[in-house]
Amino acid sequence: MINRGGLVKRTEQKAILLILGIGQSLCYLFLFCVGNLRTQIIACEVGFFSAFLLYGVSLFLLRVLRSPAHKELDHYPSHCSFTNQRFCAITILCFSLLFRMIMWLSPPALSDDIYRYLWEGKLLVAGINPFTYAPSDPSLEHLHDLTIFLHINHKEYAAIYPPVNQFIFALSTLISPTITTLNITFILFDLFTIAILILTLRTLTMDLNRIVIYAWNPLVIMEFAGSGHLDSAGIFFLMLALYLCTKKRTYSPTIFLSLSFLNKFLPLIFLPFILTRKKVLNLVIFLLTVATLYIPFSGAGKKIFLSLLIYSQQWVFNASLYEVFLWMVSSPLKARGISFVVLFLIVTGLFVWYKVKKGNEDEGLVYRVSFIALGSLLLLTPVLHPWYLCWIVPLLVIHPNRAWILLTGSVFLSYWVLKGYVETGLWKESVMVKTVEYLPFYSLLLFDSARRYRTRLSLHTLNQVWQIIHYFFHSFPTRKTNE
Repeated sequence: MINRGGLVKRTEQKAILLILGIGQSLCYLFLFCVGNLRTQIIACEVGFFSAFLLYGVSLFLLRVLRSPAHKELDHYPSHCSFTNQRFCAITILCFSLLFRMIMWLSPPALSDDIYRYLWEGKLLVAGINPFTYAPSDPSLEHLHDLTIFLHINHKEYAAIYPPVNQFIFALSTLISPTITTLNITFILFDLFTIAILILTLRTLTMDLNRIVIYAWNPLVIMEFAGSGHLDSAGIFFLMLALYLCTKKRTYSPTIFLSLSFLNKFLPLIFLPFILTRKKVLNLVIFLLTVATLYIPFSGAGKKIFLSLLIYSQQWVFNASLYEVFLWMVSSPLKARGISFVVLFLIVTGLFVWYKVKKGNEDEGLVYRVSFIALGSLLLLTPVLHPWYLCWIVPLLVIHPNRAWILLTGSVFLSYWVLKGYVETGLWKESVMVKTVEYLPFYSLLLFDSARRYRTRLSLHTLNQVWQIIHYFFHSFPTRKTNE
């Protein structure tokens, strides 16, 4: 007999997924029609959170967010109502491409970083070291124009972005020196990350529907397709390194981790978990790769890290735990020191735990420790721009976490600072906005952690009770009747 009810139900659910995809597309079309999002921040927030709400419904529909009490099921495909997983995957991928193309057509407004990318690419193509000369340097006056130079932020500082980015900027500039071309370059890295995640899910025998966590995440779409942030390249190299690590490759994970490090320095915290085979040789490979790619810029001398040093000492934005430390010690330097020590202790503890568990745990262990390490860094850093949080989203595909997914939405509230900046020229954060951003996240994070601990404790207790029962009923053999 044909289960007509089940067939109708599956058809309805497929239709709902399509409607959710169309709904998100309309949200991005709305944002495109708004125009300059920086000057229309209220409309921007409305469009984003409408897309994020539909994104959350999609995660619920696809059942990719398991209860913390059922993490033991993570390595098995979810018994989702979509029997046709091929349809589901194609729908997710097609809409993810559509979302990105819509935002690609929208001019970057929330961040002007991409104009600096293009400027530094033009310098490198012209044979000028971007680490030596700041955009405002009088010797570069002949390169000043109305389309790029006027939009560059912090013109008094030379390049801060590591070498891999400089080569990407230059290559894109050689193809076409436009914002559109540079933006599509980082969208391509974003799409490559989706491909790597699909391969990873197959390797770990996980539900392919989980790709929706990254592919449909509005923050990822806004920051990479909408603003063209360079982090998409670093994320791709990082996820490729972790994937190759699960495939037990010896040298290639280190090479790609070094490329990710030379996109943004934060992947350095993953180095202890990648160097598991032939540690000394792999460490040499890492250092040689970094040194080799810095050689073309060595003419800048001490200036090569000057902008990075200023950034690390002076910049503070949208911090959470760092603000608590700053309130406790009333010294930015001491607060940064406390944050570093706490992060160091966490990473050290994770490394010891990783070494102990690695022999008898699943292949996804490296993703788990990477997720915890990166999450700790993001909560301890003095600067948390919204696009920084995109680094943890692909790890959420492997280890879904409701609190962190919620934060990828609430972090967009930090753009509210642009409203006051546009109106008054003052960059001032709102305590109320940060409270709304972080309070639900920490509440849900603590709730889920406590629930998970309670569940494990209950399972441990039940196991002990079962062992006692088993001992009393099965420890003594029954006597035979003829004895």
